[in-house]
Amino acid sequence: MPHAHANPEDVSARVQQFLLAQGARYASQVTEENWKHAAVALEMPEHPHLPAGVWVVLPWLAPTPEQLEAWLEQVQHSPLPPRVVVIAMDVPTIRPATLQTLGAAHGIALIGISALDQQCYGSRLAPMLQVIFAANADAALAATNPLNHLAGLGDPRNPEVFFERLRRALPQTAATPWIIRANIAMFVLAMAIAFGHGVGPVAALLQGFDNDTLVTLGANSLDLTVTRGEAWRLLACTFLHANLLHIGMNLYVLKSMGDLAERLFGSVAYLGVYLASAIGGSILSLAWTLSANHNYSVGASGAVFGVMGGMLGFALARRKSVPLQVYRSMLRSAAMFTVINLAFGFSLKVVDNGAHIGGLIAGTVAGLALSRDLPPAPQPSRQRLILTFVALFALLGLAYGGVLMMLAK
Repeated sequence: MPHAHANPEDVSARVQQFLLAQGARYASQVTEENWKHAAVALEMPEHPHLPAGVWVVLPWLAPTPEQLEAWLEQVQHSPLPPRVVVIAMDVPTIRPATLQTLGAAHGIALIGISALDQQCYGSRLAPMLQVIFAANADAALAATNPLNHLAGLGDPRNPEVFFERLRRALPQTAATPWIIRANIAMFVLAMAIAFGHGVGPVAALLQGFDNDTLVTLGANSLDLTVTRGEAWRLLACTFLHANLLHIGMNLYVLKSMGDLAERLFGSVAYLGVYLASAIGGSILSLAWTLSANHNYSVGASGAVFGVMGGMLGFALARRKSVPLQVYRSMLRSAAMFTVINLAFGFSLKVVDNGAHIGGLIAGTVAGLALSRDLPPAPQPSRQRLILTFVALFALLGLAYGGVLMMLAK
């Protein structure tokens, strides 16, 4: 952006670039058409040099003190009253002392920026914003194009805006499709092994695989997982299904919930939720279902319950980030899904409700731990994700150790 003879819209855009580079996110309705020309609100997180709270960036050709005071009266009673107001003016029509007086009267830091001579004045914060006109500012802000941050556009309390933010932040999910492919690949492998055991493809699809096939590929059981110490089965069994109906139901539910859950957490954290839920379900299955019937357990349903639990944990941890309507819908969906499926499970002995409940608990805990502010807010660092994963799987290790001690008695 050329600095000579700048206009208020260009200055407004430059201030937005600067604030976004410091970790701010949009808190008002913003579109690709109006973001330069309208009053734009951004929410600034905790920052060592800039006050946290709502900043309003306002392009205004030539406001008078009376016009500005009337506008301040309005915004002071808005749902998101600003902490700082930055006015990009064509010419400096208001004296710095007047800005300070009006700002003090309304409890707002007022900063005026002259687009003509590119000077910031008014609040004590003005010198901090003067950096946007520095010689090296173009290079410093080049990677902070506001149009790339419009995933945060709009009032986050609006459900349509909420889901649009999720879609823009992650247009294509990656983890859910690969999880589905892994389950299908395991199913195809099971068919090949079952055929080698003399089980025809039609019988395998409809009636189910033979026990030898399931055991070879990783079925969970007391004798194999605990007695023989084959702990790898805790995860392997969750990618293995008994027949076509079994895998079809689990993958259908996973696809219907997985894309939303992955967009909430991000692909890496979502994968952590899924794997923690899968292992947590297998652990409780050993302690409850398998300790009672000594059968084999296979299936992704514990992990699927965990995906629902993860979304529940996210909603509980980030209630202010989720629109009230969406929050209530997520709670209702989680309650209905859990009650209906557990009731179905208790009515049929072949259903492993231990895996369901274990996956739900592990998923909820993982969802609480891995929840995040939605983009374009600053995201958890790689170090934080690693530490959270280590803590979650350490808890699962302790739970497994507790189950081993209980079963040894």
